[in-house]
Amino acid sequence: MGVGMRLLLLLLLAIVSASPALAPPARAEDGDTLERIHSRGFLICGLRSGVSGISFSDPQGHLDGFLVDVCRVFAAATLGNSQAIRVVRLPEKPQEYQAVEKHEVDVALTTTTWTFSRDLSNDIEFLMPLLHDGQGFAIHSDGAPPPLDRLGARTVCVKTATTTVRNLEDYIRKSDLPWTIRTFQTLDEALQAFLAHECDLLTTDRTVLVTSLAGYRQAGMGITIYPDVISREPLTPYIARGDRNWYDITRWVLHAIVLADAKGVTAADVQAGRIPDDPELHRMLGHAGSVARTLGLPDDWALQVLAQVGNYGEIFDRNLGTPYGMDRGQNRPWTQGGLLYAPPFR
Repeated sequence: MGVGMRLLLLLLLAIVSASPALAPPARAEDGDTLERIHSRGFLICGLRSGVSGISFSDPQGHLDGFLVDVCRVFAAATLGNSQAIRVVRLPEKPQEYQAVEKHEVDVALTTTTWTFSRDLSNDIEFLMPLLHDGQGFAIHSDGAPPPLDRLGARTVCVKTATTTVRNLEDYIRKSDLPWTIRTFQTLDEALQAFLAHECDLLTTDRTVLVTSLAGYRQAGMGITIYPDVISREPLTPYIARGDRNWYDITRWVLHAIVLADAKGVTAADVQAGRIPDDPELHRMLGHAGSVARTLGLPDDWALQVLAQVGNYGEIFDRNLGTPYGMDRGQNRPWTQGGLLYAPPFR
């Protein structure tokens, strides 16, 4: 190869490397995310709408659900206003991760399971599990159905491109079940096929089964949700990697609602000034000095969160417990035998 040809190849490589279309998204610098939130005056949350109890719009167009309330928690902490939010509907996986990496949202709040491959294959940071769930099954049945592992030949509806499909494949192989899998691009497509009796079973996170099928079960459609789960599903919010300041803020805001739940401090308590004489609570609520300013937050950030939105238990009960009768189970604080745990505010 001549010198001229080598120079031409080097020039082409330089052009390709510098192309914005091919370059990876730039990582946020420390503090960039909070600065953008303050500058625009609202927080942007990425959600996947249409899941009752989790994130959905009511007939009047009002956003509601467990994860919508968590979005409001972050807005109350950063802006002092839980209503200062904007919601962006995230695409399906894997494009969901790319939208977060490009900073199209400040935090992703979807029913996304924290896994080894997702953690290491994407430029994102998982925070802490907000819902400890498991993959369950619903079946058409007028009475008590046979045990899950004793069902004969069945067809199962499932959304594709998720851990749910792989869990199902593993379960069928391990249990040697004569089941047929039907995959769909969206959960709603899988749900509609199940309701139309195109499948005998529907599988997804058990929380989603309970909320999505509640109306149909109440209408007497003869649907049973098995108590069994075949997987661990730590459903976890995440952010783009690179902004350590934002990573610290989002994690400790979540720890605050968990700690308040464990200590029994509610929104009504905070609003009425009924704060127990507890040194840790006083530190968290900004009454006895605070390191919050190192994060760029006001001293009363946790107080605003609890007063405006409530603790973890209130958020769970408001969206999942009272409307759907869901038991908190593993989603209780560690003081009550659950998996939710807050490091010391010290």
